[in-house]
Formats: sequence, C-alpha cells, structure tokens
Amino acid sequence: MSSTFKRGARLSAIGAAAALAAGGLMVAPAAAEEAAPAANLDQIAAQAFGIPGVVGVTTDNQSIFIKVLGESGEGGIAPMSASNEQSVNDLASQFGNVQVVEGQAFTPVATNDVVGGAGYMTTDDGMTSAGACSVGFSAWSPNGDPAIITAGHCNGTDDGMPNLFTSQPSQEPAVGGEGYTIMAELGTWGYTQFGGPGNTSVENPYDVQPEELENGTDIAVIDDINPELNLLPSVTDWTTAGEDDLAKSATSVTAVGSASIGDEIRRSGRTTGSKVGVVNEEGYTLVGDPQIGYHPVYGYNATSTGDYDLAVPGDSGGSVVIGNTAVGITSGAGQNPETGFTDLWFADLPDAMEQLHANGGEYQVALDIAEPEVTKASAQQGTQFEGAAPANSEVTIGGDIEATATADENGNFSFAAPNDTGSFDITLQAKQGYNVSETVNATVKTTKLQLDAPVITGPENESKSTEAVTAVTGTGQPGAEVTLQGDAEGTATVGDDGTWSVDVELGFGAYTVGATQSLADSTSDARWVSFQVVPGAPSIVTPEDGGSYEEGMIPAITGESPINGATVSLDIEGPEAAQATIEAVRDAGGAEVVGGVWSVELQEQLAPGTYTIAATQSVDGVTSDATSVTFEVVAAGSGGGDEGDQGDEGDQGGEGDEGDDNDLAPTGADSATTVLPLAGGAAVILLAGATLLVVRRVTRA
Repeated sequence: MSSTFKRGARLSAIGAAAALAAGGLMVAPAAAEEAAPAANLDQIAAQAFGIPGVVGVTTDNQSIFIKVLGESGEGGIAPMSASNEQSVNDLASQFGNVQVVEGQAFTPVATNDVVGGAGYMTTDDGMTSAGACSVGFSAWSPNGDPAIITAGHCNGTDDGMPNLFTSQPSQEPAVGGEGYTIMAELGTWGYTQFGGPGNTSVENPYDVQPEELENGTDIAVIDDINPELNLLPSVTDWTTAGEDDLAKSATSVTAVGSASIGDEIRRSGRTTGSKVGVVNEEGYTLVGDPQIGYHPVYGYNATSTGDYDLAVPGDSGGSVVIGNTAVGITSGAGQNPETGFTDLWFADLPDAMEQLHANGGEYQVALDIAEPEVTKASAQQGTQFEGAAPANSEVTIGGDIEATATADENGNFSFAAPNDTGSFDITLQAKQGYNVSETVNATVKTTKLQLDAPVITGPENESKSTEAVTAVTGTGQPGAEVTLQGDAEGTATVGDDGTWSVDVELGFGAYTVGATQSLADSTSDARWVSFQVVPGAPSIVTPEDGGSYEEGMIPAITGESPINGATVSLDIEGPEAAQATIEAVRDAGGAEVVGGVWSVELQEQLAPGTYTIAATQSVDGVTSDATSVTFEVVAAGSGGGDEGDQGDEGDQGGEGDEGDDNDLAPTGADSATTVLPLAGGAAVILLAGATLLVVRRVTRA
C-alpha cells in the first residue's frame, strides 16, 4: 500500500520566525522635533515584514520592536543589507514607540520530531521517482540506537528507490495536499520481511500449503536514523499537521499487545490521517498482487466504523493502536466496489516483532514509560523510602541520595534512607530496556529512628523443653544488628524478611536471655524471655502400672533413665495403714541414676492397699515432669496378686527355677522375671537419650 509518483520530488525548506526573544538594541529610534505618533503592532508588522532581513515584530506592551538579522543571516533568511537597514530605520523613525533591535530566526522544533503515522518517502538516486509510506512506531535497535518499525513491503530497494526522507505533514494527502514534499533525510533500510523470511510469497495463491503460511508477517526496520531527528514514542492524530507539528497532538505508546475481535482500533497514516475501525477477524491473509506475488501475513481485519476509507495506498506501515497500546502495522486494504477501502488488514505487532527477533535482531518498540514517583517520602534512619515505577524497570536515584532500585512485577521499589536526618532533594528516572522515562524531582525526609525491642520467637517465654536449645530466633527491623545478653551471647543481622537467628548451645538449666537491636545510631531496649531445658521424666519399672502384688513382694522401687548422675525423687500416695512407710520413702531423698538405672529400697513392706508413685528427676537445678504408676498390694496368701505361673515348669527345662537368694526381687508378674532392666533394654534407652547427653551447657555469668 505504498504510494508512488513518477515526477521530480519537490524539495522545500521549512523556515519561520516564531516567538522571537528580544535582543540588544541595534539602532536607536530617530529623534523628532515633535512627539511622533504611536503605532500598533499589526500596523508595524504589516510593513516591517515586507523588508528583507526582518525576522520579527513584537511588543512588551510599551514599545514595539522590529527585529532584524545581522550580516550573516540565519535560518535561510537573507541578512540585512545597508539599503534595507535604512528602510527599517526610516519606518521606525515615523513612530515614537518603535525600536529596531537585533533578532534571530527560530526553526520549529516539531520539524525534527518523528511520530507514528507520519509519512516518509523512498526515492531513487536521481530524485525522479518516489514512493510513500507511513511510520509505524519508533523503536530501539539491539544496540540501543534509534530505529523505526514500518511495513516490509514499503522497502523500495528492489524497485531502485533505496533513499529515505521524511515528508512535510502540511502537504500530505491526509490534510488535502499532494504529498511528496521532502523535509530531511531519514535513515537506511534494515531487516525486511514481507511474507515469510526472505520475503517469500506463496507459490500458488489458489493452492496454498500450510507450511507457506508459517512465520508470515509484514515488517521492516529503518536504521541509521538521521541524528538531527527526534523519534518519539507516540502516534499522531493528524489534527496539527497544518502546523507541521504532528507531535503536538499525539497519543503516547506505553505498551505492546495484540488485538482481540471486537476491539476498536485507531490507525494513523499519511494518506487518510487517523481513522477508527473495529476488529472482526483474525488469521492469515495474502497481501499483494500478481506483479509482486502474494505474501502471507498473520494479523487482523478491521472495518471502518463510518462512511470513510480505513486505509488506502500510502498508509502502509502506519500505526495501529488500541488506546496507548501498539497492536499492529498497516499492511493491506480491501476495496469494496460500493463502499471503497473500508477494510484494513494489519500485521499483529507482537508476532511481527517475534519474527524480527528471530531473523533481524532484538529490536524493541519505543515506549513512553511512566516517570517513577515516591510513595513514602518520610522514613526513619536506616529504613526504606518507597516508590512506584513501571514494572521490572531500573530506577536511578540522584541528587542528595545516589542509589539504584529495581521495581518488582507490580511496579514497587524501595531505597535506603540515609543515617543522617533531614530533608534531601533527589531526582528519579526509570529505565525499561532502552526506554527511559522523564527525570522527575522529589524531596524525601529522614527522621530519627525509633527502634522497638526485637521480638524473640524461640524459645518462648516461660517455656520448657527436653531438647537442647541450639538457636535463639526472632523478628526485628531489617538491617538492624541484634545482640543477645544474659545467659546467652551472640549477634545477628536482621534479614530483608525481618527475621534473625543466633546460634547457641544451651543444655540442661534455667535461662534468662535478652535481645536488643541497633541501627544507625539508635539502640532499642532489651526484650527478655525465661525458659528451661529440662530432662525427660524417668521411667518406673517396678512396680508396673496397673500391677497387683502380694504383700512383701516389693522390696524396692526401681526405674531407668538415660541421664547418669541425675537425681530421681519419689512421691507416694497410699492407704492410711502405710503412712509410716510412705513418709520414710519421702524422707529418704532422691536416688542417683547410675548405669542408666535407679532404685529406692523400702525400709518396710507396703501394707495392702492401692498406691500411686510419682517420679521426677533433676539435673543442673532443673526438674523434669513427673511420671507415675498406680498398683495394688494384697495380703499374702490371699490368692491374689500376679506372682503365679510358678507351676509352668515346662518353660524352665524341667529344673523349676524357683529363684535363689542372689536373684533380684520379682515384679509380681512372673516370679522368673527380674525387676531391673536387662542390659539390652538399658542400651536402647541410653542410645535414645544420647542427643541430650552430648549437649554442652553454657555457664552463665
């Protein structure tokens, strides 16, 4: 859809004097014997601009200034000659409020701006033939150099028209002109793909093979951009083309995406300007004619929403956007004999960029990314200021604070507040790929840090544990240093997640541990916890829980513990008749664990009745929880108890092992069963307690 002509391309120089600043006094107004009349601005302007070398006529509401160029001239305007100088002085001398001053000619900045939808030309070397297309989007090359995205079929190199120029907006067909008015050199053709890679077309448009459709698109890049041009990430609506300033009324491009059926798109190009359509189809179509071949292009069809052409020759390569999102490149137009060019086919931009990345390099569409902002401008020393920026962008902070930060996927970022208090003037700029935001100013304030005491999450206050404590853990201010005191020592830095941990070795004992945190020049109060590391309860082997024994069959209370040296203490509850024996046991004190076992002998036999024995063990000043058993003592010869089974001589090899004087007291469950644990059983329990026994206790100060 490029537009061509076979005549010499018209060249025009854009030069205009606008908003001229007042210069120094050049020629004083002529003196008059009588007061000269005052002139008005329009009156002087109409006469002064007819004199060569005059570049401006302005007023400060008191005087009128005729501004003239010096000997060298400027902006293509002839310098002031001697005769012209006399003419302008003669004009000024007629009025009492007119002065002649030196001025300068300004070139409109907009003549250098290039935006999406603007026209450009391709010409031969002799400037006798030309084609016209439209800019799609500003872009960045893989090296970060400015580039332009447009349609692949616009590349006129094969047609002998390799030269590229910008064209004058006010002369384009979009605003009623004939077009083909050159303004400036644009750049050179880079990677081009029309159809498949290598600009392949289908062999037979009436018998298209599926593989011929693969990777079909319509995209080209223009590299080596004229350094005097300013490529902007925006798309013009053509309403200011008459001022040759397409950037004055343009929509910023902030994202790249794909269209969906039902979306309203806006297309911009040099022939028809800015037009609106609705997407109604998606897929592949063949773009071309018998002369250039039929090229597959993946994209979308859109139909105009009014009685107008949606795209015609010369609009090719132009922008297709949905709001601020770039979605496509104008590729072709379908002509309806009754309604005209009301259908547009545009290449899907993400797919086209994917083909470009695979075959031509990692180009990026230029985006107008949002400026970063500070969302939390006041922070305590050593904490963080917070801000918002484009997602995953790099934010550079300058001025009184120099730092860099990376915005997360939600656009949030933070940077450290200084240790010094006060206000700080900073600048912020975001960079996303090669896209860079405008620089913005902000003021942040650091206040003196008020640190709360860190929280100790483990061990818990007033807790007991039968396992050694190997770490004190908690939460605090990220970046602060936590220091332990009391019965434990050590330091740790609070992580970004707000947690900390100090390794310790605390065996059996009672402990009180405090923690403070320090950051900048502030230190918090201490937070304290008290806890104990206690032994596990000892086991009671004899008597057994729930057992029944004849009177006189329990000479001792025995048990096991893996903690050699621990002291086992007993408490007995029983019938009134046995109170003397019970008191004797209570008064006897504890029994030491030796070899994994302990034993408390009974000075008198337990009278018949029901008993409950509770046992605890103590080590290093801490005492375990209690373990208990409940059992029954019956009168001797009453037939009760669990001492039977002595007649089962079949299990004793016929020897009837009724025991001898060297045997330990029976349990009451079996007269052949010993009270104390067998060596194997003790070994198992001792091994189970090994982890506690090897823990070294730290001596408290």
